[in-house]
Amino acid sequence: MFFSYLARQPGQVKPQKGQVEAESLSEAIKRVKAQGFILLKIESIESRKSNLSFFSRKKVPLKEKIIFTKQLSVMLRAGLPVIKALEALQRQTGHSYFKEIIGNLIREIRGGQTLSLAMTKYPQIFPDVYVSVVKAGEESGQLADVLLDLSVQQEKDAELISKIKGAMIYPAVIMVALIAVVIIVIVFVLPSLSTIFAESGHQLPFLTRMLLGTSNLVRHDGIFLLIGLIGIFYALRLWFSRPTGRAVYDRLKLRLPVFGSLTQKVYMARFSRTLALLTKASLPVLKSIQIVKKTISNVHFDQAFVRIEKEVESGKAVSVAIAKEPLFPPMVGQLASLGEETGDLERVLLEIAEFYDKEVDQISKNLSTLIEPIMLIVMGIGVGFVVAAVLGPIYGLVQTF
Repeated sequence: MFFSYLARQPGQVKPQKGQVEAESLSEAIKRVKAQGFILLKIESIESRKSNLSFFSRKKVPLKEKIIFTKQLSVMLRAGLPVIKALEALQRQTGHSYFKEIIGNLIREIRGGQTLSLAMTKYPQIFPDVYVSVVKAGEESGQLADVLLDLSVQQEKDAELISKIKGAMIYPAVIMVALIAVVIIVIVFVLPSLSTIFAESGHQLPFLTRMLLGTSNLVRHDGIFLLIGLIGIFYALRLWFSRPTGRAVYDRLKLRLPVFGSLTQKVYMARFSRTLALLTKASLPVLKSIQIVKKTISNVHFDQAFVRIEKEVESGKAVSVAIAKEPLFPPMVGQLASLGEETGDLERVLLEIAEFYDKEVDQISKNLSTLIEPIMLIVMGIGVGFVVAAVLGPIYGLVQTF
């Protein structure tokens, strides 16, 4: 959840506004006070964000963040102070909103805050994983190195996103083409045939009558139908934002033919790489799991991570806790156990991530072959329905002559 707050620095009169992400109001208050602020006002803005985010929420492209992270690492390695490096990056970026955010970071650091603390005020741009790794780098004196690791992590995420989008193009084109054919038949073909059907005086089959009724509805009341479809879309979207609907939607993502397997492999790659990054940054295991949980947007995995946290808190190894979860393939738990035994968990996790990256890449390349039978069945049903509804009565009329 997101919370907006009004607070002021000790010794200052002028208050300042900010945002913070937290699981609850009490946690949000703790986070604001941890930054050294005197809290004046705080309230939840999650509902407003969820309703208006599509239209009003500002975002920074992932490409901009990758460039920012990598160049900041290079500048720090060259010996530039953080403020000087940020000023150079502010001049270089062409994204106006990101330029504004970098300027705010510079002001916060000049005011005595660390880079990681300043970043916590912009969770929509710098998520928990990012901030936690930066903080670990500051504490260990290896900020430049961890920023380089972060840039690699972001590049891998960008590759995954690109592969998923590319994999969705083929089925999307097929479905759009099928819908376009059906609309052309309903709007343009059927009206010209309806007069012939009416003059014949024959009883039309049920499929034909249903298609003619749909045609009349689309042509005469299309605006109301469109409004109804939009209403259904937003009703479903609202339901999916509720716990019950979200659980159904997230379960569906994991069980869809082909795409369910692809989604799970993407989750495993992201989980392994993020945990490896946090392990390399020397974050505590429990804290790392809590952060990794936020990188996978699925309630069923959230529940699994909660159980893993409890197991780890009770003294169990991470690999043992993972092995008990059916959502995690057995290989992940087995290899994680090997990494713990050899003291090289980070390397093993990276190898797991690379394995699933290759799996995602292979599925993406072969997607057209994998889903072709499904698409053929869908297209066959659609075309068969139209043929039976339109050509059936025409054939019957021809037979009577």
